Amino acid sequence: MRPFRVGLSAATLACGAFAPWAALGAEAAAQAFDLKSGQELTFAVTIADGKVTLGPPRASKLGAAQPASGEITVGLTTRDKTLIEQVIVVEKTPVPIDFLATGLVGGTKIDEAVLCGRLDGPASAHIGAVSWRVSLHAFEARKDGATCE
Repeated sequence: MRPFRVGLSAATLACGAFAPWAALGAEAAAQAFDLKSGQELTFAVTIADGKVTLGPPRASKLGAAQPASGEITVGLTTRDKTLIEQVIVVEKTPVPIDFLATGLVGGTKIDEAVLCGRLDGPASAHIGAVSWRVSLHAFEARKDGATCE
């Protein structure tokens, strides 16, 4: 019997700029964090030569932390009866940082959402709430004039 698998969300397919991130290498895996329901992570972001480097994450209860200058806070709402969770991002970085949130049960991808960074307020995206964990990965600094949909 095959495990249940869901394809990419419409948001992921609409943003063709994320296609190169389909295959994660060892370097990209080192730049990934796991987030659980009701938790948030705050981490420093350094951008050099267009490459994003992340600092170690600080975990806290959802809504407890605010990012300092040069940091991002990513939170995951708790599960409810709708089977949807919200990934909420607050950035205080020099440029918007875009990344992927992948819902996983073990090693099986359940859902995936593109998070388009915003400097003017929080950004959010829906993700299926049946995941055991959500992997945050494929961080990229948005280039001047580029858009993310």
